[in-house]
Amino acid sequence: MSNLARKIHIHNDDDEPGPLADRAVQETGRVLALRDDGAVVVRTASGNHEARRAVSCLIAAEVDDLVLLARSPRDGAFVLAVLRRDPAAAKTMAVDGDLDLRLAGGRLRIAAQQGVEVAAGREVSVVAPVLRADADEGHVTVRSLSFLGDLVRAELGAVKLLAARVDSVLERLSQRVQRSYRTVVETDQLRAERIDYTAEKTVRVHGEHTLLTAEELVKVDAEQIHLG
Repeated sequence: MSNLARKIHIHNDDDEPGPLADRAVQETGRVLALRDDGAVVVRTASGNHEARRAVSCLIAAEVDDLVLLARSPRDGAFVLAVLRRDPAAAKTMAVDGDLDLRLAGGRLRIAAQQGVEVAAGREVSVVAPVLRADADEGHVTVRSLSFLGDLVRAELGAVKLLAARVDSVLERLSQRVQRSYRTVVETDQLRAERIDYTAEKTVRVHGEHTLLTAEELVKVDAEQIHLG
């Protein structure tokens, strides 16, 4: 009885599949519909089949696409590739989950005639020893910007700045200009421990009311002094 029991073999899903179960059939077909779960309905010569996109097929199928379909009795149907689509229609490269694009060597280039757009729901991070950007015109819109660095060097033909408020905290400010013009509509206030103004030719201070006061000493020294 024990010998007879050893000869009995019950087939289950864990056993190795037979030749028929492993055999896959490939055929071309037209995409009829897209399912909400990502599956597609493909019409082939053998009928309509609901298929999933193979991992190696990066282009997402759309309605009316001509696709290559592989069918297996064990694993179901898969879209292996999108063979043909209207040339004017857009192509979408879509994957589920994380995607890493790695180059062991060489350079990665992305080129487009009409433009390149990068959109992310959270963060876009760029890490590189050197970052370069070259464009004829640039526009940056940022709600809040933080910049941290050791040195900023800029060579510009003109700078126009419009702001509601500018606050600066500096250890030293040094400027060298050919001409300086400033218009203050309301109040211009300067507070310093020492103030030194030197002009090679003329110093002019004019106002409707001009007050000059000192706690200890006021000194006026010149070859000629005119009052009144």
